Amino acid sequence: MALIRCPECSREVSSHAPACPGCGYPIQAGTAQSPRPGAGPHAPQPAWQSPGVWGRIATVLGAWMIVPWIARLIFAVGALVLGYFMFTK
Repeated sequence: MALIRCPECSREVSSHAPACPGCGYPIQAGTAQSPRPGAGPHAPQPAWQSPGVWGRIATVLGAWMIVPWIARLIFAVGALVLGYFMFTK
């Protein structure tokens, strides 16, 4: 059993308590939830601020820009090889 701080009244509460005995704020799943968005250290972050999102965006943009060039290059090399064998004896 751990003691956690109630986000509403800052009183120490058991992690197994269903609600804070001081103010009645519900304690869910053993962790305290922020009373309102943007308050407290565990406030949810917007999706664009989550870790790794910029890396994923760069990967998708890089693939979107590079893959068509690779496909065109493979097609051009194939056309050159086919042309070479068609027009040489």
